[in-house]
Amino acid sequence: MGFRIIAAFLLCYIALCQADFQKKQNLSGKTVFVSKMKKNWFDAKDYCLNKGYTLATVKSAKENGELTNVLKTMPVATHTWIGGIRHPQENNFRWEDTQKQIDSTVYTNWEQGEPNNGRGVEFCIEYWNDATKKIEWKWNDNDCKKRTDFCV
Repeated sequence: MGFRIIAAFLLCYIALCQADFQKKQNLSGKTVFVSKMKKNWFDAKDYCLNKGYTLATVKSAKENGELTNVLKTMPVATHTWIGGIRHPQENNFRWEDTQKQIDSTVYTNWEQGEPNNGRGVEFCIEYWNDATKKIEWKWNDNDCKKRTDFCV
């Protein structure tokens, strides 16, 4: 009897934890969720940490392709945070979970002309999709305060 109660609570907890996400997909040994809510980059990172997750990192073309295939199924998504950030005093972006530098020695998927630190406030990495500009799920640096979807 005690086991059934614990199992029921565990299933409820899992269901509640995942209720905030639109899509769950197993990719390259990872489970990926896309949020139902919009948050700025820092709130998204904190939200993930509180749930035991991290914002998504992309370490290969294969991972990028799998992740963008999930994003393509999302309704009306155009901007989606992932786990890269550049601190104002640094030149290069880093993956927040490992602090590994994102530069020419590792896989990247930047849109042409990015990162550009537009308006001097673009420090966080997002996936960007804009059919009018023929941009399909490329990386872009954007203002970390912008509220958008996020991937974990």
